[in-house]
Amino acid sequence: TEISPHHTAAAEIRSFLATLDGAEEEIRRARPGRVPRAAVFTPSNIPLYSYALYMLVASLYTDRITFRPSSEIKSQMRRLHELLAQVHGLPIELFELSQRKFVTGPVREADLIAFTGDYSHAETVREGLAEDQLFLFFGRGINPFVIAPDADLTRAVHDVTKIRLYNSGQDCFGPDVVFTPQGRTEEFVDLLSTHLTSLRCGHNSDPAADYGPIHYDSALVNCSDYLVRQVSRIRHGGRIDLLSRRVEPTVLLWDFDDKIPLDEMFAPVFNVVAYHSARRLRERLASPYFSERALGAMVYGNDPETVAVLSKRHHTCVNHTLLEAEDGNRPFGGFGMRANYLAYGGDRHAEPLLMSQAVAQHLPTAAPVAVRGK
Repeated sequence: TEISPHHTAAAEIRSFLATLDGAEEEIRRARPGRVPRAAVFTPSNIPLYSYALYMLVASLYTDRITFRPSSEIKSQMRRLHELLAQVHGLPIELFELSQRKFVTGPVREADLIAFTGDYSHAETVREGLAEDQLFLFFGRGINPFVIAPDADLTRAVHDVTKIRLYNSGQDCFGPDVVFTPQGRTEEFVDLLSTHLTSLRCGHNSDPAADYGPIHYDSALVNCSDYLVRQVSRIRHGGRIDLLSRRVEPTVLLWDFDDKIPLDEMFAPVFNVVAYHSARRLRERLASPYFSERALGAMVYGNDPETVAVLSKRHHTCVNHTLLEAEDGNRPFGGFGMRANYLAYGGDRHAEPLLMSQAVAQHLPTAAPVAVRGK
């Protein structure tokens, strides 16, 4: 709870345990071969869950794993590792020196590299690798949230709030844009604003708080700058308390033809866009900008044509969110190069990723790992 609200921390513990529970079956299903060395750049959030995803499960088929925590949560990740290492005794090592030394040391020696973070930084790391090193990039997407004309708006408001305010907005599954039919946009904005007004901000240690402070300095700066520049669009919220690091959940309303900056924001900000035509909406969702960033998408209501368009490149959920769909023991993601990709042998492939499956399919090894018992 130093970095996440209590309810998010509790959900992360559940995901951590579920991933460990599913590890044996994952290895049996994927049948990865033995990997001598792996190097992992861990994300700036979900420290416990990422520890299971990239280290504990990977240790079942990897002889040695070296990881470098994000500078944003280095202290928390170090203490977490110290606690868990006493229990598991696995060859998982924490690397605390600079990213440059990590790249010229453990990364250069690794057979498998997992990188979570910014696309441009991933490309810099990848360009220095040999062709026989397997590189997995876990990035971010726009994650459009589409409301069809017949959608249950009360349900849509509840669910979009749940995923956009998850970890107080500091999560890569949060939708950066919400598309609503023009004829129902005002109703949706009113319902959303009313619901947001009922939520309570509190300390991260408070189980009853709906959201908490923004942990990341860069997120607080980016959100403040964004809201200042787009103040004329604000329909609800917009207040920021720098001392408490509180960002009030904020709704901005855009017309479909406006030029909307859709860079990912780790903050409780809702960009609502009214669409006039389902055909034009589908054209935009299939455009190169959205396709390059295709990770996940959510559609509420009955709109099979839009679902079909999104499903070509996104992990698409209908009437539920990406939070409910994620499974730590299954491939996840979309087909957008800026969202996630696999690189090996000089080629890059944007596809849903799971480390064990990627190893089984791309790293030439001896016999697959056998998992016996627990």
